[in-house]
Amino acid sequence: MAGKKRKKILIGTALGLTLAAGVSLYPLMRYAVDTYAADFDKAKAVIEGDTVSKQRFYENLNYSDGKWKLTLKNGKVVDAGEITDFRVKDRKQHQVLRNVKLKTTVDTVRVRYAKNGEKQYSSAIVYGMGARDSLGYLPSFGLYSWDQLKMRYFKADNEKLQRIVDKFNDKYNCTRRHEYQHYLNALAGIGRSGQSYETKFVECCLDEVSANVAQLLEQRKNYLDNGKDVSYITWRFKFYADSVKSGKVKPQAGVYTKEEIELIANGVFDVWMKEKFDLYIKKSSGRAINILRKTNYNGIQPNETRHRELMTKCFTIDGIDFYPHIAAREDEIRVKIPNETLKVFRYLKKEKFKKMTYVDKLEQQRIEKGEREYNLTLAKNKALAKMRNILNRGNEL
Repeated sequence: MAGKKRKKILIGTALGLTLAAGVSLYPLMRYAVDTYAADFDKAKAVIEGDTVSKQRFYENLNYSDGKWKLTLKNGKVVDAGEITDFRVKDRKQHQVLRNVKLKTTVDTVRVRYAKNGEKQYSSAIVYGMGARDSLGYLPSFGLYSWDQLKMRYFKADNEKLQRIVDKFNDKYNCTRRHEYQHYLNALAGIGRSGQSYETKFVECCLDEVSANVAQLLEQRKNYLDNGKDVSYITWRFKFYADSVKSGKVKPQAGVYTKEEIELIANGVFDVWMKEKFDLYIKKSSGRAINILRKTNYNGIQPNETRHRELMTKCFTIDGIDFYPHIAAREDEIRVKIPNETLKVFRYLKKEKFKKMTYVDKLEQQRIEKGEREYNLTLAKNKALAKMRNILNRGNEL
């Protein structure tokens, strides 16, 4: 810190003396400017394919209409505020998703009993997905992917078997509502950067919990719409079906008691952690890494406010905010992140730090010190780059 102050004093003194004494103090001025701008030719950044040194960045940077604008080699003018803000790129990518038209596809899975060696039917069930099945594996019943909701319809070759596999179909399972919640969560920003790897992992897990809550609410609705037939609440949510059967919960259309809301939030969370967490470790870590793959070091910093806002959106389902109950349980996910996964996250964070360009560091300054300090830095370095050019021309003369 003291070194920077000494450089500023040296430059200021040199400028003043040079103005007073003409070019006689040129060597002092040359030394002062070069000392302060030692990295101007070394620091580089790639901006829209154009590799720009710090010197050229400031040579071609101008302030007009309340914005800093940079002119690239090809003559294109870009907003410097945008290229030094990871959120701008992130927001543009997210807007593409918001503009897509959602489509639903349904693949039919043919189901039959297997035959044993004597050609007698056994209790084993054969699922024939077919070559055109878009999901690729069982027991997945559906999938949300970018602009598509993909589902399966299980079609048996006899009525008895159909009654068995119907529990997999949307009529009972409410597959579409589950996958649609993933789509809503994507619109809310589950796939956006601006979060640490660890917290993004938690968010990816809670994306699944949120979809399960939405699925249970849909089954609850079907239960009420079908004469309170508890068979419409599937094995996935046995804890809720048991509560209905015992009279602990008495569902009513459009009415949720505090006790029922708490039961649903905690019950779904408990079941998912017990039955699904281990299965989703690889997928959740992969999603977190992929989501943060294209952002810079500034885009992988923890942001608790952004996290809470996103999770509130994801867990406000059918007008009910389940997040207060989920928020109290989040650490149960965080402490279960495997050490090997945490090592990968730490490695990726270090790699992003090592790859920080000058533009990334400018962005970091704006985030940590504010807009005013950021603008002062640009103005000061713009003047310094100009002075270097003047001195270089004087040296040539």
